[in-house]
Amino acid sequence: MFSRSTEYALRAVVFLAKNIKEDKRFAKKEIAEQLGFPEPYLAKILQHLVRKNIINSVKGPNGGFYASEETLNYSLLDIIDANEGLSFFSQCGMGLVECDHEKPCPIHNEYDEVRKNLYSILSRKKINDIINDLDEGIAFLKFQ
Repeated sequence: MFSRSTEYALRAVVFLAKNIKEDKRFAKKEIAEQLGFPEPYLAKILQHLVRKNIINSVKGPNGGFYASEETLNYSLLDIIDANEGLSFFSQCGMGLVECDHEKPCPIHNEYDEVRKNLYSILSRKKINDIINDLDEGIAFLKFQ
């Protein structure tokens, strides 16, 4: 549904937030290994998330990437927006350029409802909610 970079961004943020209590910083290589992502590609995503103030980083021998308490309050929508923007929520479900309320595609009205519901879910679901769901065992996300 979302781009690969957004999928990586979401999982990387959750990984860092899950480890927030350890007050540990992670090298890009370690995050890539834990998540099974290609390191060079992940490194670009992580730097982008730092520039957008979603996560933090420190350079040097004891440096690395980490999540702050503020990270826990971001919604999934915030991370999607920071990574690729929200154009997904205004695009036609069939990929038509001219599709709108005046010239709807065959699935326009139904897809509009799906988009609205997804937008609502992603805007309500915070990183902290995901961490709690993982800790309570009601959700699953594989970290190696």
